[in-house]
Amino acid sequence: MHKEQISQELLTRITNKAESTIREVISAALTEEINRALTQALTEGEFYRAISTDLQEGLKSIYREINTAATSTGSEPQVAAPPVADEMFSEASTQLGAILQTTEKATESIMELVEKHLDSSERAMTLLDSLDNGAARPEIAELRAGNQALSEDLMEIMTALSFQDLTGQRIKRIVAALQQIEKVVFELYMATGLSMKALELNPEQSVEEIRQTSKARATSLKGPQDASSQTDVDDLLSQLGL
Repeated sequence: MHKEQISQELLTRITNKAESTIREVISAALTEEINRALTQALTEGEFYRAISTDLQEGLKSIYREINTAATSTGSEPQVAAPPVADEMFSEASTQLGAILQTTEKATESIMELVEKHLDSSERAMTLLDSLDNGAARPEIAELRAGNQALSEDLMEIMTALSFQDLTGQRIKRIVAALQQIEKVVFELYMATGLSMKALELNPEQSVEEIRQTSKARATSLKGPQDASSQTDVDDLLSQLGL
């Protein structure tokens, strides 16, 4: 009976000590894991925050470069005036559209003049043929040769003016691409800025809800604007650094 009591006491002591040791080990492991997870979360948070900041700065730089190029006359460097929201990146495509219209107009004018002189050249050749009675044969032959050369040059000009079709197609593709870039960059920049501001104001709101709400608002702001909503866009752009 005495042996059993000693054994029981020894077992109780060992169990208590083991339990205490296991508790300490588990507690230490949990503490280490929690610290590691928190450190990783903080590091990742800083990492993504830095990426977001770089992204915003990059988009802001893209906008400023395109806006500067779009508003510059090309005669001398200019400092771009504070942008208006409804001009944004579309100013660049507007400028390209204006170039396309100018080249089309110039080409049409040149072609009209060339066609006029081709008709005159043809008439001159007819008159020269009617005068070819042998009286001034060398002079008439010289005039005929000169007139023929003029006709060939005019035809070559007409052929060369076909560049307008090719450049026009390319410019139209560039305009379409710029319009798509305008849409994507505007929505991305606005959604990112709105998300960051929403997170600052409502840190308890879920990230997915913030993202979806901000994206929807950015898309709606890019659509047709009345005076009131346009003012909201301009104010928001100003707050976001644009």
